[in-house]
Amino acid sequence: MDKRLLILGCNDIARRLLDELCRDRTIATGICLASRHKQECDELKKMAESRGVRVMTSGIDVSNVEGAMLMVKIFAPDLVINLLPPELAPGAMDLAAKAGADYIDGRLFGVPDAPSATSLLSEQFNKFGQFKTAGKTAVCGAGFVPGVVTTVARNAAFRDFDKVSGIDIVRIKGDGKSNAGSGTTEYDDTLYAEDIKAPASSSDVKKPDAKEQTKDTGKDTVFYIEGGKSTSADNSRFKAKSSAGRDVVLSNSAVVTDFLKEIPEIQNVRFFAPGSAAPAKVVHRPPEDKIELLKSLGLLSDKPVKVGNASIAPVDLVAEVLPKMSSPEKSQEKAEGPAKGKAYLEIYITGEKAGKQLTKLYKLELDNDECMEKYKVDAAEYVEGAAIIAAVKLMCKDKWKKPGVFSPSSFDSSLFYSALQAEGIEIKETESKPLL
Repeated sequence: MDKRLLILGCNDIARRLLDELCRDRTIATGICLASRHKQECDELKKMAESRGVRVMTSGIDVSNVEGAMLMVKIFAPDLVINLLPPELAPGAMDLAAKAGADYIDGRLFGVPDAPSATSLLSEQFNKFGQFKTAGKTAVCGAGFVPGVVTTVARNAAFRDFDKVSGIDIVRIKGDGKSNAGSGTTEYDDTLYAEDIKAPASSSDVKKPDAKEQTKDTGKDTVFYIEGGKSTSADNSRFKAKSSAGRDVVLSNSAVVTDFLKEIPEIQNVRFFAPGSAAPAKVVHRPPEDKIELLKSLGLLSDKPVKVGNASIAPVDLVAEVLPKMSSPEKSQEKAEGPAKGKAYLEIYITGEKAGKQLTKLYKLELDNDECMEKYKVDAAEYVEGAAIIAAVKLMCKDKWKKPGVFSPSSFDSSLFYSALQAEGIEIKETESKPLL
């Protein structure tokens, strides 16, 4: 069944997806590219039209659902594909639900630090009732994490084992050296919401502290699944070596929460990544020049002004659009630096087959440098794009179809696994010793 596709965001993944839609014209009957910067969409439009494919473009702000709906009603999409930053997912989902469209994105936003059987997988799942009532399907986290990782693990576990006793997952993004653990100090001059506004309990404007504020970029407590329950531990409790010889330690991941929520029959799951004993110290220096500029424009006032039918304090609006200093995703990305060399995903599954105990290793290996040369993105982004293209095809064929909000692991894992293989994602399988 052909679909009318609204693609939110204009980036490398959007370019690859559009290229695939131009190559296979049976996937969509209509395409609209929309982002805050319409001119970027127009550049991709020229590429598509040079190949005989008609594409609409539009500027859009998903945080303004009412304003965005004017454009959406004109295009009337069947599927909204969100390639915007994860924190914009709730607004994009509201847009899709109100438009009566299905929805898909690649990354989760707001995964709980301490997962439990009763917690949501991410903030996107707050929209479950909205999509169920509309009779529409939303699939969240269809990219690398948790989509690809959980799909490969679940498919292998149920295909190759009669009973699974445990799964250990190792992800190594590359050989790029991190400052984490080096004892160095980095300075962050970003303007954060906390720089201009005190916590929600007070509406007073926060004056910048003359002293530098230190952010802790390291997390010592991590979570894994043991005996079917979320268990916390120090990240140094389990140490191992990957098949490539890299030292790895226990780490937090949305994959663990996905298993806990969607695959409870797997009772023991651990996630590992390269670690360091002492994270880098990041010192935040409030940018006083920017704060003074906002103050001179009256944007730090706590006195409400009327905007349409609503009254809002300028400082509340500015604080809402600024990044939060406590964002763990931002801190981690800053510490890791660019990925180089080999990237690995290793999944060790231990269990029983025909009465025999065995462990198998399922491995995805890519070269970051080769991916940058061929595709202008690193290995993680390459897999992310391939996964989203595979997932969009499944959505367009109604292979993923049920009302509500789900992760890919809620559906038949063999479908997504086969779709990933069709997009060139190769998983090598060998018998192995357990990781630990």
